[in-house]
Amino acid sequence: MLPPINNRIANELKARPVQVDAAVALLDEGATVPFIARYRKEATGGLDDVQLRTLEERLTYLRELEERRAAVLKAIEVQDKLAPALKQDILAAETKTRLEDLYLPFRRKRRTKAQIAREAGLEPLAQALLDDPAQDPERTAEGYVAVDRGVADVKAALDGARQILMERWAEDAELSGGVRDWLWANARLVASVVEGKQQQGTKFRDYLEFSERLQAIPSHRALALFRGRNEGVLHLTLETDEDDRGRSRPESMIATRFGIRDQGRAADTVALPASLLPSR
Repeated sequence: MLPPINNRIANELKARPVQVDAAVALLDEGATVPFIARYRKEATGGLDDVQLRTLEERLTYLRELEERRAAVLKAIEVQDKLAPALKQDILAAETKTRLEDLYLPFRRKRRTKAQIAREAGLEPLAQALLDDPAQDPERTAEGYVAVDRGVADVKAALDGARQILMERWAEDAELSGGVRDWLWANARLVASVVEGKQQQGTKFRDYLEFSERLQAIPSHRALALFRGRNEGVLHLTLETDEDDRGRSRPESMIATRFGIRDQGRAADTVALPASLLPSR
């Protein structure tokens, strides 16, 4: 289990637990940060305004994290899917983002293309092609064609298998976290005007041809970009540098995570195109 919230905050602030305990008690009683900083210095051992604001923010965040952790554990337990390793990962999650990544596979979701494919009986096909890329994908997929279940032909069967694999990757907490961190540090957010929206886009004129590192974009600029997208004026994409095969780092991360390689086998490129796969 994580240490108690007050002790954790004390470690982060490099303060004594008794100082944090006093500040938390005052905040819980309704005292404001400026009041505590000015009139309760003796109680908090001299914590200044900056320390107290950080303490207040972390206290709110960590309490919300613990509430959400309890809700997630209960939701997965009700589904009878709370394996010991998963429970340990949830208890060790130090951020809301990490917690939601772990919960994603168990969250109730709208009916996705992958879910439709599973209902059509295509999950064994997806797993079989991933487990044994030496087999002929089209010949294997023939056994899963079922018009009455919406699988009209071999192409539909393979498309459904790909949807299942893509959702599996998206719900992999370790992969999602790694890709997110890499994109935050390396990707660029690129904006362009939607065709035919040039006149309506005058208030977004600074962003009609825009590119900036994701990590460097200030919050006010990000809000303007998303507002432009929501109003149908701007088209936003994330762009990354590619290697000499036209492959981005996140795509390589997917291939590595699931052991997908281009070794010239018949089904090697079913999950990902050959241009995205590590070679022999």
